[in-house]
Amino acid sequence: MEHSQLLGTTFNCSCGKKHTVPTEELVYGKNAYNALLQRLLSGTIQNALIIADIRTYAAAGRLVENLLLKGGIAVSHFIVPDQDSESPVADDATKDLLFESILPADIYIAVGSGVINDLVKWTAYLKKKPFITVPTAASMNGYASANVAATVDGLKVLFHAEACRAVYVDSRILHEAPYEMTASGLGDVLAKSVSSADWKLNHLLFDDYFCQFSVDLLKDLEPVYLDNPQQIRKLEPNAVKALFEALLYSSIAMTITGTSSPASGAEHLISHTLDMVADRDGRKHDLHGRQVGVASILMAALYERIMDIEKPQFREPPATIDTAFWGTLAPVVAGEYQKKQDKLAKAANFLANETNWKKLQEHIKPGLVAATRLKSCLAQAKAAHSFSGIRDDGQPLQREKFRAVVVNAHQMRERFTILDVAVMLGIIPDEIDQLIEKWVSDI
Repeated sequence: MEHSQLLGTTFNCSCGKKHTVPTEELVYGKNAYNALLQRLLSGTIQNALIIADIRTYAAAGRLVENLLLKGGIAVSHFIVPDQDSESPVADDATKDLLFESILPADIYIAVGSGVINDLVKWTAYLKKKPFITVPTAASMNGYASANVAATVDGLKVLFHAEACRAVYVDSRILHEAPYEMTASGLGDVLAKSVSSADWKLNHLLFDDYFCQFSVDLLKDLEPVYLDNPQQIRKLEPNAVKALFEALLYSSIAMTITGTSSPASGAEHLISHTLDMVADRDGRKHDLHGRQVGVASILMAALYERIMDIEKPQFREPPATIDTAFWGTLAPVVAGEYQKKQDKLAKAANFLANETNWKKLQEHIKPGLVAATRLKSCLAQAKAAHSFSGIRDDGQPLQREKFRAVVVNAHQMRERFTILDVAVMLGIIPDEIDQLIEKWVSDI
């Protein structure tokens, strides 16, 4: 089935589930906003509300608003305020502000990237209103996802809401976006091989639900950006379009399966941990996809190291979290880690069996993308591909801080990943310095 044929459909899948794609339309091109106008005119919409920040309103929001007004649509806008002179964040306080402040409307139009889409998605869900998204950058894979990634009480959480009804992308706006946002999108989508391996790992260990269709959804698009990163760097139209479509259908994979597992694994836990400790310390963290890209290289290398082990020897994992590392976040993180204890014991018992270990290798190895390939792709695209390429409050992230994040990231969420296997094998912490040095240092 062609990707576009999936939009707005319900179909039976070989995984045993019936999948529904709530996003009905993707229009990508120079006339995308005209298509948005026609959609609103053809429905029963009386008024619309554009939600953006000051930058995304300038980039596309004003253009959309003027077009809709000229077309006869009653439309207003709400600018999400910056936080501490920086871009808005997707947290419970900002969501509360939107919920209490925005004017009534029949439909919301999210004009922006990750934070704006999460905030609008969250608010629309709570107010039981439909929303449309107008992306301003090919920077992340959440545009058509039903999941909201937000910070609640200091913890990065993910919860289910409703996906957007349609996506309208002016290709010129994407090309004019800061290049680091496009490079961030590349880092986010390259996580798929690691996240899919983690999903398969959970399927084998705990018989968790798994959908091969969702894993394979990007296969046709993958070579365009993975094998031609120079085209991304040059912002060649076909490459940028393929990158955006890969990000979009990655988000659709999460929506139809009801889980973030098709696109989020250990590499995202590292990025989330970087965000959390930065927020805790009042520091500014880097773009999500830049962090994810670097973490994906390291996690791919970690998978390669673990898949080469013939006879694993497991250690008892820590029973408690590192409170010195987590500081004021320790209570909420400890609660998440406690939920994982049964999984750790069950995984060690299962994998200690030689037959089961070989079965794991047979199932995981074929789907992995080599760490060298991921690093080469990001490097050629001039995207972040080393820990010092990640910004920490505007400065290069230091090795010891990155190491501490990698060592402790497995504690922040109940989800089981390759990080947990590495801890159980003692590779974390015994070999993590060598892996960092080889794969994500500047040398």
